[in-house]
Amino acid sequence: MQTLTRKHMLPAMQAHPMRLPRGVVAPFSAPKIFLARSSVVSKASLRDTKVVPVMEKGELNQFPGSAGVYAIYDKAGALQFIGISRKVANSVAAHMQELPDLTAAVKYSIVDDATREGLTSAWKAWVEEAVAETGDIPPGNAPGETKWQSRSVARATKPEIRLTAGKPITGITIADLIDRIVKENPVVVFVKGTRQQPQCGFSFKMLNMLNTLKVDYEVVNVLDDFHNPGLREAIKTYSQWPTIPQLYVKGEFVGGADIAEQMLGTGELQTLLRAAMQKS
Repeated sequence: MQTLTRKHMLPAMQAHPMRLPRGVVAPFSAPKIFLARSSVVSKASLRDTKVVPVMEKGELNQFPGSAGVYAIYDKAGALQFIGISRKVANSVAAHMQELPDLTAAVKYSIVDDATREGLTSAWKAWVEEAVAETGDIPPGNAPGETKWQSRSVARATKPEIRLTAGKPITGITIADLIDRIVKENPVVVFVKGTRQQPQCGFSFKMLNMLNTLKVDYEVVNVLDDFHNPGLREAIKTYSQWPTIPQLYVKGEFVGGADIAEQMLGTGELQTLLRAAMQKS
């Protein structure tokens, strides 16, 4: 991987404060260069921004759904990537799904001006600060590096299935709705929380396995009592299984996170999911 050192970066930055050296691609590609008159609206510096662990006490931390600049750190505390997003939570979730071993902690700063110019200016300020601090551009921002260009954003932002519209149901039970969902969808998982924000470590583990295998799957949030009233207990009765998450493939209950992890290790999970996708 090519690394640009301070020797390469700083002369170009000093000559053109809002430009980066040739080959370093800004998050938004555009035919024009944004000059220094573009407003830098993120006042928080990279150094002074708090580091937030991705997981804490077995649960996923909450990240904002607002526009901002963010920096990803690995388990050793090394800066890996600086990005911008109009929904920071979605981008962090996508990185966790694609690169869980490199996404251990996050710094983020909300940008009031969510235009391309405003976000790009904030991103350049953080990249310049990182280079001045370490002498190197973050590895994920190096020329030719593509793995941080998330391929799972669409999957990560797919909405959860709701059993009801938030109104009392008549003529059908929650058990009937569960049965319909698991039989109409090739792969469906019942978790605590959402795709972007699972609310327990086991739910995060289950979603991460499915994302790693690039599976097209549906999610039902058992904690959404407004749209899924009574689901948290009803799904346990339906499956005769006492814990959540719960994975179903082609209408059949597979198991929880630990069983899915064991099946992943033997290759059985991959075979089962591949067959389900081929028949759907």
